[in-house]
Amino acid sequence: MNPPKTLTEVRRAELDAAAMELLQLHGVEQPPVPIENILRQPAGDLWKPDLSDLSLQSFDLRERYAARPTIARLVARYVGGSDWARQRGLVGDAGFMPDEVRYMARALLMPKAWIDALPRSKRYPASVRTSFHVPVSDAAERFAELYLPGVEPDSAK
Repeated sequence: MNPPKTLTEVRRAELDAAAMELLQLHGVEQPPVPIENILRQPAGDLWKPDLSDLSLQSFDLRERYAARPTIARLVARYVGGSDWARQRGLVGDAGFMPDEVRYMARALLMPKAWIDALPRSKRYPASVRTSFHVPVSDAAERFAELYLPGVEPDSAK
């Protein structure tokens, strides 16, 4: 669960800022992010959703929030292919690279500013799972990206 090697700190900051701007466009101010609604009803007609792009085979049916990261990756791909992203200099003609899609998806579901605002007692993956409606593994991956320890308070003794 190491941060993507291909993304520089500057690129991560750009993607984090873009994720926050996109959430603001959709009127989202706190977790959990209604990623399903953002996919179906993008602000300003940023893209035309094609739900056939979702693969049910990629969901772990034992995990309550398994679909949300997959949906967020689809939203990130749509964002990467949008005029909105091109106008902001986020992408060229090719859209986001795979590492950028994964990073952007997690940034949409768990914005850095929101993670930073959590009280220290809530800054661990299991707590983020509950508040942000994401699988623990995705929360842990986000913590690694943000260089946060992700250790539960009781296990830090």
